[in-house]
Amino acid sequence: MDIDHIRWMIKEAEIVCGQEKIDKSLLLPLVILHDVGYGVGKHVYLNKKLKKTHMIEGAKIAAKILNKVKYSKDKTKKICYFISVHDNWIYGEYSSYKKDKVLRVFNDLDFIWMASPKGFSAVRKALGKSKKEIISYIKHDDKHKNLPLCTKTTKTLYLNYLKNQKCFGTKKEIF
Repeated sequence: MDIDHIRWMIKEAEIVCGQEKIDKSLLLPLVILHDVGYGVGKHVYLNKKLKKTHMIEGAKIAAKILNKVKYSKDKTKKICYFISVHDNWIYGEYSSYKKDKVLRVFNDLDFIWMASPKGFSAVRKALGKSKKEIISYIKHDDKHKNLPLCTKTTKTLYLNYLKNQKCFGTKKEIF
């Protein structure tokens, strides 16, 4: 799941960066490195304790990688911060996303992955849900209320994936 997830996010992040003037030098390393913390310990999709470990360890690993390739210190600091909070939605904490558009776009893409063909299948399997249950899960996710999609490009991307999944009929049903 993770390799497909990262590949998909890179492709879509490049499109969003181009269309929305998002800093590629922040978003792409964030996309590539955000889940490296799953290499430490067990990976469980919705386990709150493991999500915290994943974010903390992921930020440490990302710092080592970015420092080793002599990435900008300021950008490294920002990317590592983003990694350290990128799954805070699981705790009902959304304020960190609202402070920076790069993190916000990242969160949109991380969420939209569930509606992509490979993401839909992977998340359905990880959660042990039927297609109908995953459609309901995506449709009723708190993200729509607490942290709506932030750009025209991510909204369009999401709608297109949902149409392809034949999940919903109209924009009104989604937003």
